[in-house]
Amino acid sequence: MKKFTYLILGLLSSTLYASERPNIIFLLADDMRWDSMGHLGIFEVKTPTLDKLAEKGTRFTRNYNTTAICMASRAQIMTGLYEFSTGSNFLHGNLAWQKWEKSYPMLLRKNGYFTGFAGKFGFHLNDETGKPLKGGTTERVIKSFDWWSGWMGQGSYQMNENREAHEYKNVYGDKAEHTTYALGLMGRDFVKKAKASGKPFCLSISFKAPHTPLATDPRYDSLYEGVKFTKPADFNEVDKLPAQAKSGRPLSKGKGWVRSYDDTMKKYHTMIYGMDKAIAMILEEVKEQQVEDNTIIIFTSDNGHHNGSKGLGGKLYAYEVGSLAPAIIYDPRHDTCQKFKTNEALSGNIDFHPTILDYAGIAKAAPNHGKSMVSLIKGEKQKLHDSLLLINVWGIASAQSLGVVTDDYKYINWFYGADDFTPTEELFNLKKDAFEQDSLAMNPEAKPQLEAMRQLYDKFLAQWKEESVAGAGYEKYVQLADRTIPFSQHSQEMIASMYSDDKAGKTKQDKKAKKDKKAKKDKKAADKNKS
Repeated sequence: MKKFTYLILGLLSSTLYASERPNIIFLLADDMRWDSMGHLGIFEVKTPTLDKLAEKGTRFTRNYNTTAICMASRAQIMTGLYEFSTGSNFLHGNLAWQKWEKSYPMLLRKNGYFTGFAGKFGFHLNDETGKPLKGGTTERVIKSFDWWSGWMGQGSYQMNENREAHEYKNVYGDKAEHTTYALGLMGRDFVKKAKASGKPFCLSISFKAPHTPLATDPRYDSLYEGVKFTKPADFNEVDKLPAQAKSGRPLSKGKGWVRSYDDTMKKYHTMIYGMDKAIAMILEEVKEQQVEDNTIIIFTSDNGHHNGSKGLGGKLYAYEVGSLAPAIIYDPRHDTCQKFKTNEALSGNIDFHPTILDYAGIAKAAPNHGKSMVSLIKGEKQKLHDSLLLINVWGIASAQSLGVVTDDYKYINWFYGADDFTPTEELFNLKKDAFEQDSLAMNPEAKPQLEAMRQLYDKFLAQWKEESVAGAGYEKYVQLADRTIPFSQHSQEMIASMYSDDKAGKTKQDKKAKKDKKAKKDKKAADKNKS
């Protein structure tokens, strides 16, 4: 009788716990600057839905993408691991299935959540033996979720062209629709199904917007007609960049921003406005289904974007506008008693994984580098990290770098020293120099701060040595990025293995393959015409 009573009490307790677990909606922008939100009043932009979230929730002002590029960042968000431990980035490799099993969607589903994904997944997986999953991982990844309307690669801004978006196909067939708007429809559909499931739910939506090409939704094309946009204080300050930073593709991508700033800002922020409207559609459905009081909303971006700052475009670099992300968490169960509450604690994309697990009541299930931000929101802690590592070991070798950021300072080591390059250090006092316009690395008065940042850098490199994924090209950086080893001592083979992307972001081999493919296609067409 006693055992039966305990069993009934246990079942009642687990049922009560399940009913109290919050729903979680994780919204991810692609290439969005931290300051591209209307309520900040920095640029002439409109983001009414994000403004309302920021008003009610908490905006994290120091949230960094520890690798500022989509593939790596998305794997980090899912797992809470630095890139050297995920092994996932372009030309490096895929995420191991064993680590995917510890991702927040997988763990939530195993713990009773109804899970869904829509949009750009952005990275690939290996199987348990380390081999790439067949079919581009699609089918097995789809089966990781209860509901799926995503696609593995970059995808198209025409939703019907995203063939892997199964739920969209099931509901809307081959109907043409702008992808951003369609993701609003998909989010709305998921919330209905999730409510009907009777389970707590977790929806992850990864928008393609505002990533290039800037294919705006015609619904909103008149929004910024005739608007002149404010330029950032460091606009087109190319001369202040070290030679390494000038050699990478952000400089080539910055030319369009410098040449046509207002027109490019108009398109870029029209894309963001379309995303804002799609988010509004989802939140309206949350309210319609009467789950708004128990649904946590998290919004961030996979990296920042330079938008002409320092004469750059794109992301990649450790500079603030490339690596800093917008980050808002709204928990309706927690009254902040303050509108537009901000938190200045150092945080990063690696922190969303443990934060989501914390909200779901799941104990830390796997080693990771992130920490839950919930304690910051509740006021239980004032700090998460003393420092974060900022990684760029993809792309043209000369522009690769590692950086460290703390509450007050940022250190960047441009370690490449072959050809005509000289290894260069940068040090910025972020409290006094928010636009990173005055490097203190050569200032004798800043030597104590420089040495302190170097020591943090060395500790991260030691951690890199211990925890980096084997066989993905990360081990060599323990030597290449070691600031105490002259770059001339590295072998030519090791330097060559850093990759050699051109400024457009394509390898020489990729360009040759594309050229050969075009030539073959042209020849086939010519032969057809002859016949």
